Amino acid sequence: MKSKKIIFALILIISSIMIAEEVEQQPLVTNIFQNTFILDALSDISAQTGVTIIADTTVSGFVTLELNEVPLEKALKMILMPGGYIFVKIDDFYFVGAPDPKNPAFRFLAESEVFKLHYITAKSVKELLPSIYNSFIKIDEQTYTITITAPRSFIERFKEDLAKIDVPIRQIKISVLVTEVSKDVVGELGINSLDLSLNAGQSINEDWTSVLGLVLGSISFETDVFGNIVSKIKLLEGEQKAKVTADPWIIVSDGKKANLFVGKRHTVVLETGRATSRIESIDVGVSLEIIPKIVNDGEIELTLSPKISHFVGERSGLFSVKRSDLSTTIYVKDGQTIMISGITVKEESDSYQGIPILGQIPLLRYLFGGKTKSGGERELMIFITTEIL
Repeated sequence: MKSKKIIFALILIISSIMIAEEVEQQPLVTNIFQNTFILDALSDISAQTGVTIIADTTVSGFVTLELNEVPLEKALKMILMPGGYIFVKIDDFYFVGAPDPKNPAFRFLAESEVFKLHYITAKSVKELLPSIYNSFIKIDEQTYTITITAPRSFIERFKEDLAKIDVPIRQIKISVLVTEVSKDVVGELGINSLDLSLNAGQSINEDWTSVLGLVLGSISFETDVFGNIVSKIKLLEGEQKAKVTADPWIIVSDGKKANLFVGKRHTVVLETGRATSRIESIDVGVSLEIIPKIVNDGEIELTLSPKISHFVGERSGLFSVKRSDLSTTIYVKDGQTIMISGITVKEESDSYQGIPILGQIPLLRYLFGGKTKSGGERELMIFITTEIL
């Protein structure tokens, strides 16, 4: 390991010495130019240094500059940069011109290099890179390659900028737990107060019930870790006081959309009139559209669009489905859990109790039996955990 470090240090030292020697070998330029035509300034420098300098037909303009023992190539940069011109050394002379693909002499100023994309699509390169490169690059979407034809300085800058955007896209694991808990035992979880807590200065409509059309309650968000609550739900499930509907997870790229659906697809027959009917499928359950975006190290911007639907009754063969929609953006820490809760679903059922035999006789059952109604409420809770991979 030490030997590798020593070799690397020697390479740096040798490279620095070679660059220094190359600069020292360049002729020095001393001159004063006052609103001088650039072609005349180049001619004066060529005469002073004895180095041939050729300019193409695009070079024009004036320069005001004072040079005092400046290396030749640095002097050329100082003269040419204001006009956007460049130079290249060909054999023992310098060639000066405009780095414009429309310039007839562009082929003498430019060279080509091919780059292979590893993580981003060829289509997105133009959107991510500065527009200054558009005239110099050609993109092949099938082979994920970019060919750039430009002066060497442009290519080196392009290589640096491409390396900044062609990086692995970070992945985010989204875990979802959907559970139904008896309203009677919600208090055991310690979340009786179901408030709506949002971030980023979002405004809150106090009457979420009217907006969402819920039976009771509202939708609430809590940015705390609910691992202990999930464990409690598992215990309640064993006591038949809760039911874990689903616990799916999905891995999604940073900034991409993830869609999760937990529920059932019901097929119903709808009467359209005059002994005709049609079959239609209805999705009932929880649909989640989630867009996670890593905004800071360990912080995630989470855009949530939950859609919740359930049957609320049947009349004359027609089913009634209630839907609740919400869309919001919150910020969570890596590994933090949020909860969507406050959605209450009512259940009612009829039961008949009576004395055996007597309670089953049509006329006598009203005397020796009775019809009772029982009802219950379930609290729908959705836990969402995001984890940066």
